[in-house]
Amino acid sequence: MEKKGFMGKLRILSKPTGKPQWKQGIVAILLMILAALVAKFLGFDDGIKAIMFITLIATIIIDLPLPLRKSLPLAMIGFLMTVLAFISSSLALSSLPIFLFFTVLWSFFSLSTYIFGEAFGTFGFIMFCCYFLSVVLVNREASPLDWGLYIVLAYLVASISFIPKILNKKKDLSKLVASPYSPETSLERVLSNRQMLSGIPLESRDYELFRIGTYLAGFRGYSKMVLSRVKGESHEIFQNFLDAANKSSLKIATSILNKTDSVDLESVDVEFAHVQKNANLSESSSNAILNIAHDMHGLLKKANTLSIEESSAEKMKIPSPRNSLKDVLGANFNLKNIYIRHALRFTLAMTIGLLVIYLTHERDAIWVTMGILIIIKPDVTSTLNNMIVRVSFNVIAIILAIILSFIFPHYILFWIAFLMLFLYRAFYPTYMALSVMALTVFIVLVWPTGTVFDNSLARIIDITIGAAIAFICAYIILPSRVTVNLPQQIAQTIRTNRKYVENILPSPEMTYNHQKAVKAFRDYMLEEKNLESAIKKVEDTFNDVEDDLSLYNEFWAANQKLAADVSAIGTLIESGEVLPDISRFKDQLANSLSEIALAVDKNVILPRATIDVVSHNSKLDANLKTNKVPENLENYLNWIISDIHYLQELVDIAIKSGSLAKYQDMA
Repeated sequence: MEKKGFMGKLRILSKPTGKPQWKQGIVAILLMILAALVAKFLGFDDGIKAIMFITLIATIIIDLPLPLRKSLPLAMIGFLMTVLAFISSSLALSSLPIFLFFTVLWSFFSLSTYIFGEAFGTFGFIMFCCYFLSVVLVNREASPLDWGLYIVLAYLVASISFIPKILNKKKDLSKLVASPYSPETSLERVLSNRQMLSGIPLESRDYELFRIGTYLAGFRGYSKMVLSRVKGESHEIFQNFLDAANKSSLKIATSILNKTDSVDLESVDVEFAHVQKNANLSESSSNAILNIAHDMHGLLKKANTLSIEESSAEKMKIPSPRNSLKDVLGANFNLKNIYIRHALRFTLAMTIGLLVIYLTHERDAIWVTMGILIIIKPDVTSTLNNMIVRVSFNVIAIILAIILSFIFPHYILFWIAFLMLFLYRAFYPTYMALSVMALTVFIVLVWPTGTVFDNSLARIIDITIGAAIAFICAYIILPSRVTVNLPQQIAQTIRTNRKYVENILPSPEMTYNHQKAVKAFRDYMLEEKNLESAIKKVEDTFNDVEDDLSLYNEFWAANQKLAADVSAIGTLIESGEVLPDISRFKDQLANSLSEIALAVDKNVILPRATIDVVSHNSKLDANLKTNKVPENLENYLNWIISDIHYLQELVDIAIKSGSLAKYQDMA
């Protein structure tokens, strides 16, 4: 394995995570201009700059890819937090101790939101950027009431962005519901969409379609693993079936979006018949091929039938774990959590930087502090990687600004600066390197004093100083150095998933305990995040590991899917449903997970532990028939079995490919 050099890391770290958001960029710039014109008309001359930038931040919050029912309250919270940020900075002008109090408060609690998840953490970081902006812009020429009015105006103008969301409310929900049926949608993305939809009342038809689509996406990933292990005629027949299934699945997605007629599944029927006819029981993988084809064929038929059905008036919600604020804080608010240590480092670094800005309002201090803000990350490795990307692209941006200043006259540079602001919004957040680069060019070109060349040279020095301070803080203050043993981390994630299973699924010996279930879930989430970090470290460190990365990402997604399915059963229990005796299923599931974790640890293929299919488990089947049980329980249990088969297949492939013999000691 060859380690990446500087250019290799720069190329990987700066790669895009999606498509540019051109439409959002155009809308943001137009709304900023509108906000400035309205502010001028109302006589808010002292606040025009603040109003424009707050409008930009508000449009970023509103444009987050969330359903309307979730984006509205998020925008309201963003508005209230922005008001508090500017009022805090305005009040802090009267006293240094008050400033220090507010800075520590905003720094620590904004960054500690990462303990609630990546989405909450990103929102918290955006809110801290509002506070940073307020420290830079707030002055004594306007009262706290004035700053409040500026923010109200900015958000009112930005709220125009809600118009297309309101008009396309049903279409946006349909896109999320249809997303699992697109062959290009990864299981990880499907699970993210599931989180977005959780808690939102859906028509029963859409609820069922998304539920079926989630497992279709899982089977697609599973099928790729199986396909890589078969050769000859079986490979060709199975490939033909998968191609037909993917084409039909994509047509079903279109049908869901456009409310069109049902899809012709004849090609899938034909290829499924070929799979059945040519199943060779002498091949070890033939049962897996037949089972996958049978399940995918059945899911497509169910989805196709549902896509044209009229939905009933009944509304259903996708379940999600019920975790109280107290539970989350109790499990995470300590120095063992990497994000709490990060929040402490961030607080110290930003308090020092903002204090210098507060006392001097010098542009150099602002840029040094910006360098800290955009570079410091939760661990040493991530901070170093951020330095490579952000400093490199800032240097490129500054060189570009110098070249532009020599070519174009000053009045043209002003319009180029606004073009850069548009590119910043269009590239955020999918092309972060280019987004930072565009923002740097914008600031250099519009800075009010000095020549572009002088500003550019000063910016290189200031950003470098900020980067050095960020790295020193990450390295010295409660350092979180990530040492990775990837196979061991995979096994540990599986074991914490097993512990979660034991605390959720009922048995005669165990009474469900919400606190223990939440703690087990948080332990699992911590290991899942560690696995995500470990996979990212492999990607950042080595060249030519695409096949291994694909396999590891499947491990990550499969574990997420299993935890989500177990959580669904937990939600049934917490809603008051009485479940039958599934202790046999629980024991078999726990044994299977133990076997999988041990196989990963020892890098040896072990005899597979089995789980009885629910319909063939006479004891459970009798319970299902004689007791009043939740309608979806049987589906959830069988889907958990599919998750286990998927994990077992992944382990076999990882061992045979030699992937589990690598990446065992990365500092």
